[in-house]
Formats: sequence, C-alpha cells, structure tokens
Amino acid sequence: MKRIGIDIGTSSICGVLYDENGQLLRSLTRVNEAPIVGTPSWSFQQDAEQILDIVKRLLDDLMADDVASIGFSGQMHGMLYVNASGQSVSPLYTWQDGSAAQEYADGKSYAKWLTERTGYEIAAGYGLATHFYHLKQQSVPASAVKLCTIMDYVAMSLCGQSWPLCEPSNAASLGFFNKRTLQFDREALRLAGIDESILPEVRPAGTQVGLYGKVPVYVPIGDNQAAYLGSVTDKASSLHVTIGTSSQLSIYSDKYIEVPPLDTRPLPGGGYLLVGAALCGGCSYALLKDFYAQVVEMFTEKKLSDAEIYGKMYQTAAKETDGLTVQTTFDGTRQDASLRGSIAGISLRNYSPDRLTTAFLKGICQELHGFYEHLPAAISGSRKVIVGSGNGLRKNALLQQLLSETFGLPVLMTDHEEEAAMGAAICPACT
Repeated sequence: MKRIGIDIGTSSICGVLYDENGQLLRSLTRVNEAPIVGTPSWSFQQDAEQILDIVKRLLDDLMADDVASIGFSGQMHGMLYVNASGQSVSPLYTWQDGSAAQEYADGKSYAKWLTERTGYEIAAGYGLATHFYHLKQQSVPASAVKLCTIMDYVAMSLCGQSWPLCEPSNAASLGFFNKRTLQFDREALRLAGIDESILPEVRPAGTQVGLYGKVPVYVPIGDNQAAYLGSVTDKASSLHVTIGTSSQLSIYSDKYIEVPPLDTRPLPGGGYLLVGAALCGGCSYALLKDFYAQVVEMFTEKKLSDAEIYGKMYQTAAKETDGLTVQTTFDGTRQDASLRGSIAGISLRNYSPDRLTTAFLKGICQELHGFYEHLPAAISGSRKVIVGSGNGLRKNALLQQLLSETFGLPVLMTDHEEEAAMGAAICPACT
C-alpha cells in the first residue's frame, strides 16, 4: 500500500508518494501561484481556490492504484472563511498577514490588545487575531459560518464535506487554544468577543475527514510538526532546524512546559515541540538576492535569473565578516511586529558584497540561536546533533556550516527532500 503526502507551503506546494517500506516513489513540486496582488502593503492574501486547483492536479499526477491514504500539512496560523456549504467566501489570509498589527485602541495593535485582554500571547498573522481585525472592521463576509486553515479547507473540499475539521497542531496556531486540554479556550474567546461557533471542530491526528475517490483523507497537521516527523528519528538527542521562507528551531518535550519566547506546540502522536519561529529565514537571503539583482539591472540593464544570482552569492561569500553583522528581523518578530532588521558594525574596510552575504547567513543562524539560549540546560544539554531540513538550508552548504559553528553541533541533513510532505504522508500511520 502506498501513501501520499501534500504540503501546502507559502511559496510552493509539494507532493510525495511513498510505499509501505518508506521508499520515496515520486516527488513533485509546484509553485504556489496564488498570491493576490493589489492588497494593502501589510496584508498577505492568497487565492484559496487556486491553491485547491494546484493540489488537485498534484494528486492526479501522484495517484496510484493502491494508495491507502492521503495526508496534508501546510502553512500554519493563516485562515479563510467558508460558508454553510463549505465553499470559500474569502481569500486565505496567510501567516504573514499584518492586519492585526495595525493600530486598534490606545496606541495598541489588535494583536497587542488581545494579548493584554486574554493573557494569551497572540501575534499578528494568527488566524483569530486576523478574524478579530475583520470583526472590528465589519469585513467578515456575511455568508461566513466557519474559519479554518488552508489545508483544512483543501481536505474538506476534496472529500465533499461542508464542515472543517482541525487537528490540534493547526488549531493551536490560530490562537486562544489550551495546549494542555487541546481545546479552544472558551473564556478567552468570550473576553475577546469572538463567537466560538466560527471555529472548526478539533479532532486528533489520524481522524479520517472523508474519501477522495476511494482513498481516505486524514485531518491535516501543521507544517512545522510535519517537517519534524518527516526528519527526526531520535527525539531525545536531536535539535530540528528548518529553513524555508521562514525558519524554525524545534525541540521535543514529553510534557507541557512554557519557555518564552519559544512557543509550545502539540505534536501529533503525543508530546510537544518547543518552537522558536523566526518570521524571516530564507526570505532574508532572498531579500539580499533581490537587492543584488536590482543593482545589476541598474548598472547593466540586464536581468539575471534567481539561480544565477544565488550561485554568484554562494561562490563569492567571504569566510569572515570582519565585524559586519546583520539582524534578520526584517518583518518583526512574533512578540514585536514593529521590530525591523539592521546592518551594523560597518567600517571603511568591511562593507563589501562578499562579507554582506556571509553576514546575512550568520544573522539567520544567530536569530535561531537566540531561541536556543532560552532553553533549560536539562533540555538543550542533551542535544547532540542538528537535524536540518528545508530548501533554504539544504541548498546552501555555507549556511549549514555557519549553523553548525553557531550552535557548536554537527548538522545532518535528511536524505530526502520535502520533509513536511513526508511527515504528512506518514502521520496517519504513526498516531
């Protein structure tokens, strides 16, 4: 029997087909061409129906005669609205959406007001913070009866269902979720003035949503947890780092603990992940790539491909930065959306493209290490290796080297790509 896993990412949508022995039979990746243009600069939206169409075409290309299950993972925190028939009535407001970072009352943002009101750490981009913004702006679609994540919507639509189901790893990413009881916190919702009827139904990993044709489809899980499940075999000694559009540091705990500023997230199958999530990971490096591209075009009127620019950046990166440093919080942090990045330590001798490239990569590593430093020694001291995943890390050997140097631990990359899709594929069998 074979298994299919689909990961709905921010910039790409990936699908894998595995056999019963864990052998990868096929892997396909499609560009996520669903971003909606013309929105306010702080709003990040994608077309949910276009994403659904991409997933359907992926499934058609991956489907085999003896597929036993289809699992999903995807970009967490974001949400969209659906009507009573289960059809989308809004765009997907992604995890990057800054609606809740706008000023609400008394100089506070919507997210900050919610945090102070409820005691829950709520950041801009969290689905229920975005929903709160639309409530106050009176912009919730009149026909909306539920909100859900994009992967919940895709799974529901493929199965012809009208009621979204949400696994705890995804439900927690929306906000106001009690991670001990694995249910939404009704009192916090009341304090926020949010009607709980808008929420999807919480179901454990391994719950069947329905059938796609004759193949069972299982409730989706978060991409962070999926990448962990698809990468880590020894939870006790491994630290997981994934770098894609964003970046995350994840470490397993068999019991619920809180270690601010890390987030405690339910792990499908039991236990929790302590997660340090940086809003800018690979997109920091992409920002520098775009800058170099603009400089080249400015002086030569020639447009280079991304591959050409990334290749030159890798070839010419300096071994040392000579004091040049980069803080990669270009889009803020979960705790402070107003924070911005910086380039510091500039001298007459060190400000050069080769050093700047390396400084950006070091900045990505340092932001993740900042989370690591908050971990109790009892947890961090037992970690012997970094298990790396994500194309931002996989395709950059220099970044792997700098990550190892920053943490003082060896970095082992998984022997397969699209770890989140693999985690989604195997999740129904490991719960």
